[in-house]
Amino acid sequence: MQAILLFIQLFLISASNPLEKIPLTDLMGKLTYIQLSAASKGTVIYFLSPECPLCQSYSLTIKEIEIAYSKKGFQFYAIIPGKEFTKNEVIIFKNKYKLSALPFLFDPNLALAKYTKASITPEVFVYAPSGQKVYNGRIDNWAYELSKKRTVITENDLRNVLKKLDQNVSIKPYQTKAVGCFIN
Repeated sequence: MQAILLFIQLFLISASNPLEKIPLTDLMGKLTYIQLSAASKGTVIYFLSPECPLCQSYSLTIKEIEIAYSKKGFQFYAIIPGKEFTKNEVIIFKNKYKLSALPFLFDPNLALAKYTKASITPEVFVYAPSGQKVYNGRIDNWAYELSKKRTVITENDLRNVLKKLDQNVSIKPYQTKAVGCFIN
């Protein structure tokens, strides 16, 4: 009985999350929304730009994380903020960097970027099944300033958060500084 009540509570929390009410557009031009799910282990939202060199450089890492954690019950979204890129440019980026499994959505009026306070690409946001934001910032500490990269990654921020969520470990919400291209 407690499990049923917890499920209903998580469903009601996620159903009332303002994040789910922000209109986005998929690659086919269809209106869509982020769907937080109490049945998933968490939701990962990447803000990406096809022209950003760091988004391009991080594409393999993004793909590896999506493959590893979607199998564990996480859901992923790639958000293209603004009106700067066409559907074809995004499809070329998606195909070139082999991100075919990742759903790409357009945020043409920057409503989602404003709501989350995203300002950089690549920048990542992680939401727990309850709808609570538990992390936002960088993927890891490989790029620590524009044009400056470490030879060895010492902090895997996104993977660490997903690992904790996967293991049902409590996470105190936190953020790190994302490095990359500004969202205009």
